[in-house]
Amino acid sequence: MLIDKLKYAQGYVRVRLYGYAPERFLNLCSNHDILIWNMEHVEGQYEFCISVRGVRQLRPILRKTRTKIVILERIGLPFALRRYRKRKVFFAGVALCCALIYGMSLFVWKIEVNGNLHETDSSILKFLEGKQVYHGLLKSKIDCEKVEEELRAGFSDIIWASVKLEGTMLIVDVQENLAANQQAASKQGEEDAPSDLVADKDAVVYSILTRRGTPYVEKGAEVHAGDLLVEGKNPVMDDNGEVASYQYCMSDADILGITEYSYEDTFPLWHEVKKFSGEESSAYGVRLFHKQGMLPHISHKFSAYDVVTDVYDVKVGETFYLPLSFWKETYKEYHMEREKYGQAEAKRLAEEKISEFCQELAEKGVQIIENNVMIVTDEKSCSASGTIRVIEPIGVRKATAMTGTGQEGPREDESDGDSD
Repeated sequence: MLIDKLKYAQGYVRVRLYGYAPERFLNLCSNHDILIWNMEHVEGQYEFCISVRGVRQLRPILRKTRTKIVILERIGLPFALRRYRKRKVFFAGVALCCALIYGMSLFVWKIEVNGNLHETDSSILKFLEGKQVYHGLLKSKIDCEKVEEELRAGFSDIIWASVKLEGTMLIVDVQENLAANQQAASKQGEEDAPSDLVADKDAVVYSILTRRGTPYVEKGAEVHAGDLLVEGKNPVMDDNGEVASYQYCMSDADILGITEYSYEDTFPLWHEVKKFSGEESSAYGVRLFHKQGMLPHISHKFSAYDVVTDVYDVKVGETFYLPLSFWKETYKEYHMEREKYGQAEAKRLAEEKISEFCQELAEKGVQIIENNVMIVTDEKSCSASGTIRVIEPIGVRKATAMTGTGQEGPREDESDGDSD
């Protein structure tokens, strides 16, 4: 492909060879390193392509072999330029177009945000605009490292950011850590305060691993909401085996419990559905730089319709966007009709809703071990009810009640040994 483009840029011709000794002519071309290609034997004569420079080297070889050539076609950029050499306006337009493309390549015309789940694209773009990073900004004015620091400082849930320029695009890649931030927020202001872990719901303890504090339950124990699971103080015994003091700490443990979630959902069998009539109306718009508007169109008024919008950005290649885009709005007419679910379809829909509920639990780190939901369908509605047994973390933090027994000792994480 590249060789073909180079040949076109240098220019070449397609010729027909005839005469006394064409085979000797071809051998001499090979001996003098004159390149010929796409050779064909047509009606006892040879046709092939040869560069313009090669044609100039053929005169002694033609005389020696008593052969002649006829130029059939001139191909390439030099011949095209010669053909249009008098069209000055055309070349001026080409030069102006190249200048405009170069000028527009100096600006950012598209900002793409990737990796965000909690923060929306619009909120990040609005934040960047407040930091003077917007569509149409000169690329030389963008400090990618500074923008990365501002994103991390401006959004508490963004722990990593990467900003780079490609063509006329500014690509912003971010990574969020919602769980870590929520955990840090829940512990804010509590790291220096002694605390217990108490049950936040009724459960059966599935497993417990205590790192700090005194556990009050073990595997298999039944607990109720508010029951103490791990106490945030450790007793310090004296030589007589009595409690001399306590070491207070912020309790830390991984506690899993078997709990139940109640599930109940009912929906009617008769429902309304959209029926599209097939009638459509289209409208077109254009955006140039920061100006946009709708093109003239014939309006069709529908009483009820859906709108589908397709946006087409004008670009050269994958990353060279231009400040021009078109969009198409398609209005699709519909009317509502009442339909009734069959028993099999209603059951399938109820099962899908149960699966969605279980999927939401799984996304929260809940392990489902038993599904006891029953589906019942009558003439009017479909009902699903029951319980779902799961294994999930239990325990919420609560301030430790101080005791007056003995002398209050140092916190566990600040003490190197037992107190006397």
